[in-house]
Amino acid sequence: MLLQPIYDRGQAAVPAVHPFSPAVGSRKNLGRNCADRYEPDVDADLRAKERDPREHPDPDYMSKMQQGHLSPSMRAELVLWMDAFARHLGGLPEGTLCRAVVYLDRVLSVRPVPAHHEALQLVAAAAVSLGAKYEQSSSGRRLDAEVVEAFVGTTVHAVEEMECELVMDLGLVMDGPTVYTFVDHFTRFFKQKDELLVRSLALRLVNLTLAFFGFVGRILPSAMAASALFLARQILGVQLSGDLEEATRYKVVDLMGCIYALVELLPIGKTCNL
Repeated sequence: MLLQPIYDRGQAAVPAVHPFSPAVGSRKNLGRNCADRYEPDVDADLRAKERDPREHPDPDYMSKMQQGHLSPSMRAELVLWMDAFARHLGGLPEGTLCRAVVYLDRVLSVRPVPAHHEALQLVAAAAVSLGAKYEQSSSGRRLDAEVVEAFVGTTVHAVEEMECELVMDLGLVMDGPTVYTFVDHFTRFFKQKDELLVRSLALRLVNLTLAFFGFVGRILPSAMAASALFLARQILGVQLSGDLEEATRYKVVDLMGCIYALVELLPIGKTCNL
């Protein structure tokens, strides 16, 4: 298979794509580029958390939990709706949509939701709000009542009540790293303009994947982030100041299945030599 499911609890500790360094905390390699002595611990903690089976949505939830009432195209429309909703709210943290979509898929893996717009959009709106709160926990900002009414057709209170339900559906496990988290982590030392362009393009590639159900629960966030960065570097032809394989601990050859899947999402006319 191109992308292997990682949801099965018996195999959840095994990443869909293996880092080339088997040690979770490769302190020697990471330490050379670390801003301080805690960097290797941060990396190890992120990679350990992404292997938590509770963080993984079920790649078969449409046929299992949703009983075939929800289709990939319906989910894609819902994700695009979430993007528009988040944009109209304005000023949300950069990683909000990525986290919100993860929350959505995890909730739909454990909670049957009627396949009509009102029910799905209420859950999706709550996921966006939760994602924003997690990505910017210091913010006391509330949802815009006018935007909620226009997009969801309900009140802020109703969305906040649904948030409480989703927190329980998520089993209070909400802090796992997303693909955005890993792109941000892998590029934390990028300073040059060209390097920042690679980061920006990688995040755009990640956003392209969010609407496609074929990626759900089938690849670890770190592997997806590394694939997006490798592809972005190749498209832009940028020479980075550091070794991307060392920073991500993935070899390009081990990510080719995911990289080619990303290439398939590129607009017609966009090509790159791999």
